[in-house]
Amino acid sequence: MLMLVLASCTATFNWREVKLDEQQFFALFPAKHHFEQQTFRFEKNELTMTMVASKAGDILFAIGAIPFDAKVTSEKTLTDWMKSNVAKIVQGKSEQQLIQFEVKTAGTPALIIPAQGYNLKGFGPDGVYRIYWVRWVVRQKADGQSFIYQMSAIQSFKAEPTAQIQKQTTEQIETFMGGFHPY
Repeated sequence: MLMLVLASCTATFNWREVKLDEQQFFALFPAKHHFEQQTFRFEKNELTMTMVASKAGDILFAIGAIPFDAKVTSEKTLTDWMKSNVAKIVQGKSEQQLIQFEVKTAGTPALIIPAQGYNLKGFGPDGVYRIYWVRWVVRQKADGQSFIYQMSAIQSFKAEPTAQIQKQTTEQIETFMGGFHPY
């Protein structure tokens, strides 16, 4: 009987703490992560986003880190641009409500910094149902160098999932979002 119980266990979500010095954050990822970088033009500046991503089960977890000079690039304009891109992924039945929350830094003593995001669910323009959470955190340094972080977790379904499946997905996403700490 014990062997049967052990055989049914999986390590789909094997949470591990990852420290990324260049991007200046700690995070929890549910599986082995990988990196990608992309340079893009924003207003008159070239910015580079480093994306760190991990997939467990059918959920994709990702953190994008964009270093920028707050004296040259507007934090608000950059954040607003990122928010406008999110609106295209899920077309929920209700209006998107921006959520305000706080994130603790990894330093000692830990600082509390404001953040914002969306908890979205619904069908996208392609007819696929998604649960999609996204958060933005801006960490400004005294020297003007800053980072904007975009934390995302998304799961796609062929049809609207049951309340139980939505609850399980939400629990995994909450673990990921709560494990992020810039420094």
